[in-house]
Amino acid sequence: MKLAYSHRWLAPFCAVGHSVLDRWAQDRRGAHLSPVPAHAAQLPPSRAGRPDRHALLGATVLVIGGLGLGLLLAAQFQTPVPRLSAPAPDSRRDIATTTIRQLEAEQAELKKTIGELRVHIASTQQQMTAQRGSLGELSAQLHQQRLLAGMIGLRGPGLRIVLDDSAAKTVPASDDPSLYLVHEYQLRDAVNLLWRAGAEAIAINDERVVNSTSIYCVGSTILINDTRLSPPYEIIAIGDPAALEGVLAAPDALKTLKARVKAYGVQFTHSRAPEVVIPAYRGSVTIRHTTLAVPAARSELAPRAGD
Repeated sequence: MKLAYSHRWLAPFCAVGHSVLDRWAQDRRGAHLSPVPAHAAQLPPSRAGRPDRHALLGATVLVIGGLGLGLLLAAQFQTPVPRLSAPAPDSRRDIATTTIRQLEAEQAELKKTIGELRVHIASTQQQMTAQRGSLGELSAQLHQQRLLAGMIGLRGPGLRIVLDDSAAKTVPASDDPSLYLVHEYQLRDAVNLLWRAGAEAIAINDERVVNSTSIYCVGSTILINDTRLSPPYEIIAIGDPAALEGVLAAPDALKTLKARVKAYGVQFTHSRAPEVVIPAYRGSVTIRHTTLAVPAARSELAPRAGD
């Protein structure tokens, strides 16, 4: 069937080739039978009796071209064209079903993962909330302890006290010059009275008085918190101004100091203040011999088993 189909397409080209060849053959026979024209004798011997080369060449080219074109067309029509076979309806349905099942399985897995992550987030948030509560409690306790230790500056109503050496220009030869000076024990007596009257914070010349503060004298110099101070000595106390001033004005309080004020001119004054400022303790805290009375292996804030 394919051979006949090919011959049917080659037939026109073959017919054209045969026609050209027949014409060329007739022209050649006629040239031998017809008398030679007068100008033929004048032709060179090499061209007399030869066929027309141009005609022969044209016929040959036409035949070859026709055969080639026919072969190409025949090959084109004989080459099978691949066709994509469409899947059957059942096959398409099975593919869609499989794809849907895979997507549903992936969706279920993602939902499971989302649920687990939400549980983890909720647990983490609860832990953070509990930690924040513990940290808040610890921060409040630490702030309170720092406040009691004098590590935080304070302001509030209180009393301002000034102690200074005598303003006398000369000291009689019969008098002891130390009677005209302010001594460290007088400062300690004033501080102790202020603590007894309910003072919440005390400072002397901006040196915060804390539980470890020492007030002592080296020669004629008074040291507070290992810092050398010189008169006048300004004592600032925060507390109820009336209560603080009342304890200092009591007749039996600071008798020696008040006597020297009258006899030698030592200066001692006090006045209420609506607001005073006391700085934080700036000294070092050194503990050499202190240890905890209860082992620190267990504390009230430590997590308990099962919590």
